Amino acid sequence: MRRSLAMTALIATVLTAGCWPDGGSEDTTARPVGLVQLIEFQGIQGLRNWGYELQQRGLRSLVFVQKNMLETWPVEIRWLADAGHEIAGGYAEQPFWDVPYETQLDIMRQTRDAVEQVTGKPMRVFGSKYFAYDANTLAAADALGIQYVLARGTSDVEAIIYDPDEYDCKIISVSNVTFEDMGRGSLCDYSLWARGSTAEQFAEIIEQSLAKSPKRIMLACHTYLGGMKKAWWEVYRDVLDSGKVRWAADFDEWAAATSGVNLQLPMSLIPANREVKYDTPAPSTPLDELADVDQMHNPCGAP
Repeated sequence: MRRSLAMTALIATVLTAGCWPDGGSEDTTARPVGLVQLIEFQGIQGLRNWGYELQQRGLRSLVFVQKNMLETWPVEIRWLADAGHEIAGGYAEQPFWDVPYETQLDIMRQTRDAVEQVTGKPMRVFGSKYFAYDANTLAAADALGIQYVLARGTSDVEAIIYDPDEYDCKIISVSNVTFEDMGRGSLCDYSLWARGSTAEQFAEIIEQSLAKSPKRIMLACHTYLGGMKKAWWEVYRDVLDSGKVRWAADFDEWAAATSGVNLQLPMSLIPANREVKYDTPAPSTPLDELADVDQMHNPCGAP
């Protein structure tokens, strides 16, 4: 308990003071450094739309894909990698909480090999279901040369990168928001839609999140929703155009220590979020009843 309170106090000091406790300062009114994370499990149309949109803006994203996407759409995934997007390997079948080391190592190796075979580049980022991880995940990542694992948010909307003393692999704690009746979830279209919220409510959540003046944010999108459905797509385009976020040119710029809060700590002091209060989506409007985006603006988007 004392360790948890000490960690909370340290993070609060960094976030509110805009500096490390031992000196230095920066403008705390500066816009947060942002990165879009694109998540897709089956189709390619939403990823195509996002790829074209970000290309026009000179921006790259973090793209979270599983083996089935790599097997079905290798040309498109390779194009994204060649364009500078960071391709993260995903395994959404099982959360890596208390899973044996050898099991995690085997799954992560298969995922890494599948990503690298398609992209021709090292897979540097991995995430399991719910962005769950534990010490075994970090040990397996070290064994495979994976530099980052994705984790559920631990400091509200502030995305933090933890550097555990015991491992080379770093932990990306994504932006998080708290919902009144459904616990915490990622700053993400699906998190709102699955809880019965509308695109308009999602836009309000983004505005409220930015009003908290985070230093670094990650705005996630399930591309079959936010890359394909008109109302949700427009929320993302509005925030991209808003001027309220300084969008990083690529993943490396976003992850740099100069872009936000990076904390080197022993594992015992790194907070973990294992809260999962929803599993079955309960949207107010089913996906197939939402209006689609107009594909005509996107020459890459024709089916």
